[in-house]
Amino acid sequence: MPEIVMVEDDAVISELISFNLQNEGYAVCGFPDGKSLFKMLSQEKEPLISLFILDIMLPGMDGFEICAALRQDKRFATVPILMLTARGSESDKVRGLTLGADDYLAKPFGMSELLARVQALHRRYRIDSDVWDQNDPASINHDRILSADGDTGLTRPGIISESGLTIDDVRHRVYRNDQEIDLTHREYELLKFLMIHKGVAYSRDDLLNQVWGYDYSGETRTVDVHIRQLRRKLEQSGADPDLIETVRGRGYRFHE
Repeated sequence: MPEIVMVEDDAVISELISFNLQNEGYAVCGFPDGKSLFKMLSQEKEPLISLFILDIMLPGMDGFEICAALRQDKRFATVPILMLTARGSESDKVRGLTLGADDYLAKPFGMSELLARVQALHRRYRIDSDVWDQNDPASINHDRILSADGDTGLTRPGIISESGLTIDDVRHRVYRNDQEIDLTHREYELLKFLMIHKGVAYSRDDLLNQVWGYDYSGETRTVDVHIRQLRRKLEQSGADPDLIETVRGRGYRFHE
């Protein structure tokens, strides 16, 4: 079984994405429509899939319908979904995310950006699967969740742990060991986004789009101000402010 399953009806795009993912070591399987995808899935009792890539404009079932159907299947309830589309409106993005998609990439896109997003989503899922059984919440490894040794990632739904910092997304709180860090909503969302995508450098425009919202019209200096405030609060809590790194000519990333 493939690690990554893609539904894309444009044969050229499908071949290009598959080629690049395979060069990165991923096993990929592509389908031209939802019907062929679900035919394959119905024949597999325990498919070992760690990521779905879905185009939205498809014959028959569109990407939104496929996303919703996957989320209703307990086998794929937590498998990351990356949606690809030529549509760029905020309403389409919100609809996809509401239906359970994890990320959204508008065409045309650079292959390096696609690979970075795939790597981040794939890593999150692999770490998540290592520490808890989706069908048995009691199986969660709490030592891993509270670990401050730098072994990182999404440790169970709602918990993100990295380099001594822990985000409890259910309670919307951030901790440095046992000490809570008081963050504004935007500082919280910015830190969460960078931690989830650790090691990936994002430009200020990327962060404005991903954290502030697609229609945000503020200047990119807004990101610099929030990063400065976030670093100050991390330092005050005893965390290393340089966990949020400045990438010259690019923007910012969370230390890997």
